[in-house]
Amino acid sequence: MSKQKTSNSGGNDVVQVKNPRTGHYVKIDRTEGKIISHKQSEGPYKGVPVARKRSRV
Repeated sequence: MSKQKTSNSGGNDVVQVKNPRTGHYVKIDRTEGKIISHKQSEGPYKGVPVARKRSRV
């Protein structure tokens, strides 16, 4: 049995952030801490939340 990720609704904690050097968005799995994919076209991914900066307390 192989593990396949087909959708983001399977309990994965997936967010996107903007790469400041390229200006493109990168999709990150926060549970594993790995980059899943990156966009080659302009604009964010649809249906994936954009991670915001954490506030320092």
